[in-house]
Amino acid sequence: MTRTVHRLIENHAALRGDAIALVDGESSCSYRALNAAANVLARKLMNAGFRRGMCAHVRMAPAVELAVVLLAILKVGGCYTWSDPGPGAAASIWFEGAGERAGVAGGVEIGEVTLATVCGGSNLPVMTRETDAACVLQGGVMVPHATIVAMTSCAAGERSPFTGEPGAFDLWVPLMNGVTAVVEERPAVAA
Repeated sequence: MTRTVHRLIENHAALRGDAIALVDGESSCSYRALNAAANVLARKLMNAGFRRGMCAHVRMAPAVELAVVLLAILKVGGCYTWSDPGPGAAASIWFEGAGERAGVAGGVEIGEVTLATVCGGSNLPVMTRETDAACVLQGGVMVPHATIVAMTSCAAGERSPFTGEPGAFDLWVPLMNGVTAVVEERPAVAA
């Protein structure tokens, strides 16, 4: 098995699908639901022209929906840049074509995604290598799947905070290890 971020999460969905993958306030999401929603969104991204090797730009707050979006991007074989737009700001996902080969000019707005709008779907047969980029950090630093997979593991049964650090590594480490990621509460916006 190729050791990529999304394949490790797919494995947990297959082996222990009812286990809780993410907790966000009062709501939670199982590994099976997360994987299925990401599969459906991955197909929507492909239908919109997103292809293996492309980079999606994501502006969303840390939440279950963000996990679905980032996982879907990886399932297509792409990578992402991610920024938190801050409380109350609109979420967006867009990507640019990789030259003439991709056939996509400018950006494509995908819009906001929720678990309520996507469910079901089998894993995609897209080939992704451990050396392929999973995310791009500020300054253009590309981080391959192998680097994320090699990060410190969590012990089974633990809950790990998802604070929204750049690259979403604090989301991937618990999910790759079958641990529940907990979205940290965000400070309220002053009126």
